Amino acid sequence: MKEVASLRYGVIFKKAFSRPNIFKAFVKDFLGLDLEIDRVETEKSFSPVIGTVDSRFDLFAEDKKNRIIVDIQHARLGDHYDRFLHYHCVALLEQIANSQNYRPSRGVFTIVILTSDDEQQIDLARIDFDPKSFSGKPLNKIPHKILYVCPKYVTDDTPEPYREWMMAIQDSLDQQVDETAYHKPEIQEIFRLIEKDNTTPQERARMKDEYAYAEWWREQYQKGLEQSRQEGRQEGR
Repeated sequence: MKEVASLRYGVIFKKAFSRPNIFKAFVKDFLGLDLEIDRVETEKSFSPVIGTVDSRFDLFAEDKKNRIIVDIQHARLGDHYDRFLHYHCVALLEQIANSQNYRPSRGVFTIVILTSDDEQQIDLARIDFDPKSFSGKPLNKIPHKILYVCPKYVTDDTPEPYREWMMAIQDSLDQQVDETAYHKPEIQEIFRLIEKDNTTPQERARMKDEYAYAEWWREQYQKGLEQSRQEGRQEGR
């Protein structure tokens, strides 16, 4: 067993997946895309801001040759479905310069990794923007996709190559991994990168800050739910 820093923390997740070779291998297995990139940006934002929120992308890479944008978002918050749909749309809108052409020059693909519970309790979900006929035939006009990945609910029925990645992420959450159970070289590299002895004091401080913020956000979210329930009961009366 190897002691590691948990991938539930954004600072650790970005440390691992910002390596171009790891990012490319992950995208290849989940989306079937062969990216030609030499860097992955973290905390990417657009200037000027699109809309009224300064959206920041955890991990962002642009393949200019093949006209592809892929962002990987690390999420632990309760509004992830809506939040990252918004982020995805921001990456689309940023490409539209004027009303003469509404077609983005680059396809946009978003992968959301949920390192916490999800009320749907499913391993993989997808939003496919391509229009389809009433019989279900795709028109192959719009390539953009969002993929929601929840490693907690990986099962024996989860197909490869997704399963090994998801198991590795979930395995790290208790800060111990059995590295002998994994075969992909990129996953072995992730385990070396996040090994506990390689965690810097700055990364530990960021992890503590993230934990405190997540607890505060969860408390506020629960308060909001309870208030909504109370208002609903009062309206019912």
